[in-house]
Amino acid sequence: KHKWCTATVTLREGTGKVTIKSPAVKTSVHDILYFTRILHRDQLLYPFKVLDRVNLFDMDVTYDGIGFTAQSIATRLAISKALCSFISSKEVEYLRLAGLLTDDARRKERKQPGKRNARRKYKFRKR
Repeated sequence: KHKWCTATVTLREGTGKVTIKSPAVKTSVHDILYFTRILHRDQLLYPFKVLDRVNLFDMDVTYDGIGFTAQSIATRLAISKALCSFISSKEVEYLRLAGLLTDDARRKERKQPGKRNARRKYKFRKR
C-alpha cells in the first residue's frame, strides 16, 4: 500500500512473466511496459535485483487505485513481502536493510479549521 493505491501480487516460480490489471486500463497488460517511465519499471524489479533473482518468478499484479508512481511503489512493497516466503531468513534481512519491507507511513494532512487547506491560511484582509 502506498498513499491511496493498494497492490495485490501473486508470485509463482517461472520465467519472469508479468500480468498487470489496473482500473485505468480495461484489459490486462501482459508486460512491464505498462509503466512508461524507466524509474517505475526499476521500482518493480528492485527487490529481485537485491536478491539477484531477476526473471525467476512470474507475477500477477492487481491494483486498487491509480497513479503510476503510487502503483509502482505499492507493487515494490507487495513483491518484497511475497518474496519472503520463497527466500531464507538471511535474505529477508537483506530486504529489510534495503528498506523494502517498510511502508511509507506519510498520509495527507487534514484540513485545519480557520485555514484554507491543511497549511495554507486565508488571504489577509485588513478591513
